[in-house]
Amino acid sequence: MGGIITTKNREVYKYLNYNIKMNLLNGITFSIGYNMIMPFVGIFAIKLGANNYEVSLINSLPALMALIGILPATIFINRAKNVFKFAYVLEYITRSFYLLVALVPFMSKFRPEAVVLFVGLLNLPAIVAGMCWQSFMSDLIPEEFRGKVFADRNIWTGVLGTAAVFITGILLDRIKFPYGYQIMFFIAFLFGILDAYYYSKFHYVSHKKEASASILDSLKTMMQSRKFIYFSLASFIFTFTWMMAWPIFTIYKVDDLHANNMWMSISTIVGSVGSIITYKWWANLADRKGNGIALSISTLLISTIPALWAKVTSLYVGAVIDFFGGMATAGYTMLSLNWLLELLPDHKEKMNYIAIYTIVTQFAAFLSPIAGTWFYEIVGYETFMYVTTVLRVLSSVLLFAVALYKPEKTVLSKGGV
Repeated sequence: MGGIITTKNREVYKYLNYNIKMNLLNGITFSIGYNMIMPFVGIFAIKLGANNYEVSLINSLPALMALIGILPATIFINRAKNVFKFAYVLEYITRSFYLLVALVPFMSKFRPEAVVLFVGLLNLPAIVAGMCWQSFMSDLIPEEFRGKVFADRNIWTGVLGTAAVFITGILLDRIKFPYGYQIMFFIAFLFGILDAYYYSKFHYVSHKKEASASILDSLKTMMQSRKFIYFSLASFIFTFTWMMAWPIFTIYKVDDLHANNMWMSISTIVGSVGSIITYKWWANLADRKGNGIALSISTLLISTIPALWAKVTSLYVGAVIDFFGGMATAGYTMLSLNWLLELLPDHKEKMNYIAIYTIVTQFAAFLSPIAGTWFYEIVGYETFMYVTTVLRVLSSVLLFAVALYKPEKTVLSKGGV
């Protein structure tokens, strides 16, 4: 599996600009569809009768599906003759689950359980398609262009995704339940099909396939790639401490602050605006300080969010904190990909490294919301938020340590140190 970028000639730049355009269109259509359904799935499930643990499963079950599928998919990818076609077919399958969620109200029984199941299952093809996309981007977008390319993509996806959330939130509160949800989720499905179409239009050329290393061989090699190992372990810990509060925010906003769909959309919108205005700042900081230091700064800022939420009794105050949260999270969501691409090894090992990193972080994503909900029900809201803050700060310190770590030698030809 190989990319089109070989030399800096006119033809390469023509295809580079084309792929940047397709990447932008893919991101925009994905963001619109995603933001018409995912910010509202939790409240949709609650309206259908979901309890606290079922809400937490909306966050954790997708990660479990990813854990089940990553290794078999990676083995298949390493053996497949046309990985690119496999990836965009998976993208079409992923978006079809939006339609299934829209059809849930027609079921006579097990409606909240069906929402949880469909949201979980869609992540199985989505995570594999995402792994392939990461690998394709490392081939198609040279390292010196990635900061600007991904910052521009994030800005446009943020702006249009924000508009989608705003419009969806207004309509959901004005259209009788559950018809509003079904209409919006069906439109999200249509944008999802467009997203998959633009994914399929990348100009990606597979050269003569190299002999792929097995997962076991990559694990042996990885034992010498200390910085990648430390990055993966620190990412596991941060993901766990970060995601354990996700279902609690939804539960608290709906049950205690009585947020409706409009307020849920406002929470997403202000966070998106905070992200949009800081993407380029994070990209510039990464150019000056490196991906690792910039990402670690963002995680330290993210660490303060639960403590800020601990005493909140007004949705207006919560919106201000969500705006700050968007500013902080923008750095992590953009730079975690950049740092991963920076640490990837030579070509034949690349997909295996992405798979192992994804397994590590998805394992944390599966455990964390369930553990967070359990801990929240034991200690209560305020104590939970303060403890979560402390745990996030400690995990942020670990990422700083990884960023500052200087390996004695380079083990692989590119990254993997």
